[in-house]
Amino acid sequence: MSTGVTDEIRGTFAAIADVLIPEAEGMPSATQVGVHEDLLDRILGLRPDLREDFIRGIKSVVGEKPHAAAERLNKEDPAALGTIGLIASAGYYITPQVRELIGYPGQENRPADPDEDPEYVTNGMLQVVIDRGPIYVPTAKR
Repeated sequence: MSTGVTDEIRGTFAAIADVLIPEAEGMPSATQVGVHEDLLDRILGLRPDLREDFIRGIKSVVGEKPHAAAERLNKEDPAALGTIGLIASAGYYITPQVRELIGYPGQENRPADPDEDPEYVTNGMLQVVIDRGPIYVPTAKR
């Protein structure tokens, strides 16, 4: 799917995305998983409502050094930087490589068993509430 994003916009986004999601502690950077490539088009296709803030922000910092661009956007247009970060992180975390590294298999079908007590009941998390007892206080009538 083509979103009409120019190479200049894509390149500027790539640089800022790597500032926001750098390679660290065994995790790849944003551009190492391709957030600026087809994933960018995919996210913008899924969330066309993000396009305006994204394009505005990126166009306003074309040609700037990535760290300075991110800092300026943070001060002058936090909505645009937030959108850029959202697109970068969304693309990042849907890649199979990153999902495998963080141990997230993706959504799984886990049907509930109506005869089984929920974990929050069996793990004792509610015991403090049960031990406390009822604390209902009636309100005054008008």
